[in-house]
Amino acid sequence: MKIKIIAFGKFKSSQEYRQIFDYYKKRIDFDLKLIELKGLLEPKKLEKEKDKIKKYIHQNEYTFVMDSQGEKIDSESFSKLLFQTFSGGFKIINFVIGSEKGLDIEIKKSFKSISFGNFTWPHLLVRVMLVEQIYRALEIKKKSNYHK
Repeated sequence: MKIKIIAFGKFKSSQEYRQIFDYYKKRIDFDLKLIELKGLLEPKKLEKEKDKIKKYIHQNEYTFVMDSQGEKIDSESFSKLLFQTFSGGFKIINFVIGSEKGLDIEIKKSFKSISFGNFTWPHLLVRVMLVEQIYRALEIKKKSNYHK
């Protein structure tokens, strides 16, 4: 099992978000890779970012798009979704987090969208929230006391 988080922008090494992200990443017992892409400037920002994203998504990988308009699910449903995807034959799952302008419509329509609610979240914080939810999904699967 492998998970790739594909996101625009970069953590600063001393940033608190990075420290929290790394804390959860270390607790996850399979390969989790953060791919940080450099944001682009106008014009045609979203279209160019779409092309950058596609370079990291390959056949036989399942991709989720993090989007405020996506399906709103709770932690237990996320855990089921994650493990159903892995048991469905996919060895790699991608999560795509767009830039401050969001994501190109083609990317949104091509992949399953999930949401952390209607709020607008800072993109670096979404990474932290996502890695924590991945860790929580593993703990739910193990039936540990972490998820109460």
